[in-house]
Amino acid sequence: MKNSIVLLIAFWLSIGYATAQDSARYQLRLSVPIIDLPQNKDLPYSYPSMNQALEFSADLYELSYLGIDKLGNALFKPRKKEYTRGRKILNGAFKYLASLGFVKYGSELPIPLGVWAHEEFHRAVLGVNDIDSKNGNWFPHRWDGTVYGVGDQDLSILKSKDPSQLLYSYVAGVQSEILLNRKISVQDFYKKRTLAKNALILYNAWYVWDYFKFSASSQSDSVKVWVSKNENPDPKERDFAGADLTAWAYDMFSPEKPYTDRDKFPNGEGVNRRIGYSELSEEAQKYLLNQKKLSLLNFVNPAIFFINRIPLGKHSSFNFFLQYAPTHFGNNLALMLPVQYRNTDFLIGLHRFSNFKSQGYGLDLGLYNRQLSKRLKTDVVLHFWDQPTSFYKDKKITGGSFQIDGRYRVAGNVSISLSVVGKTKGWEMGSPYLKSNVSSRLGLAYALK
Repeated sequence: MKNSIVLLIAFWLSIGYATAQDSARYQLRLSVPIIDLPQNKDLPYSYPSMNQALEFSADLYELSYLGIDKLGNALFKPRKKEYTRGRKILNGAFKYLASLGFVKYGSELPIPLGVWAHEEFHRAVLGVNDIDSKNGNWFPHRWDGTVYGVGDQDLSILKSKDPSQLLYSYVAGVQSEILLNRKISVQDFYKKRTLAKNALILYNAWYVWDYFKFSASSQSDSVKVWVSKNENPDPKERDFAGADLTAWAYDMFSPEKPYTDRDKFPNGEGVNRRIGYSELSEEAQKYLLNQKKLSLLNFVNPAIFFINRIPLGKHSSFNFFLQYAPTHFGNNLALMLPVQYRNTDFLIGLHRFSNFKSQGYGLDLGLYNRQLSKRLKTDVVLHFWDQPTSFYKDKKITGGSFQIDGRYRVAGNVSISLSVVGKTKGWEMGSPYLKSNVSSRLGLAYALK
């Protein structure tokens, strides 16, 4: 942790040297990740990494919102006539409803949007554990919202060898929606947008809650019965988890039980991977119901209610939002506070990590958009944690991570981006590794005002 302490000192010293606040409104901000090592080298399928999946989906949402923004202006914003208050209201209402409809239904398309990224997050955790898989929400493959290509033996070995990794693979999917909301809420706070992504933040919060609602009900039992009858008899053609959150609760409350101690698959080979709510122990059912309630915290975000920033004065503003995320050891509750103070963009995050009986805490510190020259901007983000090692054990892991990003503008609105990310042992949302790791990323960035 000595390096983290040095970075922390550098972080605070650098606050006083930031440049003028950017008051422009951006139409489009893209981050195109080209290389992410070691994942692009070590994953069985090489591409994309977990971070690349996040950025690709964020970029496609960006482009979609740009199209909705342009369409609304073309329909309701006259070039020569007065742009009346009524037209402004109609334009705003159209853009919000169009974006809400798009994120609700478009997110399920077999292209890099919400469901695609959800499945890629599953795959990334499986991949760093040397388990190959395919995305079932990708048009060259199929369109059914699954991760397939995984054998029962792969999952059985993973649970017996490292049950935490299996549990992480289950919940990594919904973490994609939660992490995308964090990215949007923070970055769009610092850089004002012509069309805010309020509807997308609402949809992602609803998606996580709705998944818990389904999992903690008899619906998951019904789906297990009728879907299993129509699934492929080959285990590798079936979804690796079924309902992610019931599988998570089932294996989390029975870490010693062999993976193969499940119902046999009807009319086919292997086990039925789908777990119904009624199959959970009474204790696991109560826990899952409580997690459903906690997932409502993701709606505590002023941006959902069109409050994208809260002014504190002429030169400062802030916002806040809560986040709940299921983890391999239980859950993480976070309070995130993005702040603009005079010329500085920074972030404070407070975390509570909980397993079945104990808790630990964490802290995030971020300094964003630090301009070192006319062409070079940097971000520095530090995370510190004291989190449980697993669901039942009281033992904790103390550690942290750092991320340093640099963006060098090469021409017009285009920049080359380079990132170095390092972490100690422990869980960090957005990283598929539970072990220590150092990663480097290279890509392009584009910003249109």
